[in-house]
Amino acid sequence: MSTNDQEIVDRLKSQSFRGIIFDFDGTLLDIKNPLEKAIEETFKEKNIPFEMEKTLQEIGSTLESIQGYPIPKILLQSYEIFENLTVFNKLPFLKKLRIAMKIFSRFQEYSKDAQFFPGIKDLLNFLNKNANLFIVSHNQTKKVLEFLKRDELESYFKAVYGADMLPALKPHPDAFLPLLEQYKKIKNNDWLIIGDMPSDIEAGKEAGLLTVGIASGISKKEVLANLRPNLLINSITELLDKIGIKSSSVSNSNVKTSLKVKS
Repeated sequence: MSTNDQEIVDRLKSQSFRGIIFDFDGTLLDIKNPLEKAIEETFKEKNIPFEMEKTLQEIGSTLESIQGYPIPKILLQSYEIFENLTVFNKLPFLKKLRIAMKIFSRFQEYSKDAQFFPGIKDLLNFLNKNANLFIVSHNQTKKVLEFLKRDELESYFKAVYGADMLPALKPHPDAFLPLLEQYKKIKNNDWLIIGDMPSDIEAGKEAGLLTVGIASGISKKEVLANLRPNLLINSITELLDKIGIKSSSVSNSNVKTSLKVKS
């Protein structure tokens, strides 16, 4: 572990971060299985050969950038969105579009039952004692809140910003602008970004914030490593281990109740 990594771990242990921004899908919520199921069913139904790992990486990255879009916007921008998907290279564009939209539609349905990663509540309960916790997601604010309320996690977060409330999407650093402007008293090195996609790390670094890459979502660990986050881990469980938190030792008595949804 490098000094940089250890500094992040030590600061998490000592709870010295004042603001922690989480991505949602793939970071807090496990979306890999619903996406794999949507891909596999669609490609087999169309009798198209595919390699799951490569397809998952490409479709997952594209999905991450459009999941907050309404369907009409996806259709209007479909050529730009889907033209670079190499898994569809040999297909006419209209067929490519139909398959991509089928995967997207199935994923939307299957992901309704997606679960939070093990250890999420333990981590949030530990971190929110001294830090303000936020979510900045490319998903819709309403959908993020529905998941949080379902599992009684909404009270851990000071605010939730979905794609419908952001001035720009990650990897643009302005994705964090609403938070940075509202909490100007928090210095850049007291913010921490935790995300599973390259766009999370790129946006955080561009904004001058510290970053944690977590390889629990769609992106492979080596892809995240190339972006040089300040700390790179495999899972929430690994993060809990690093900061010395055991599930049985975490109390639920310190949960904040100040969730605000910005409009």
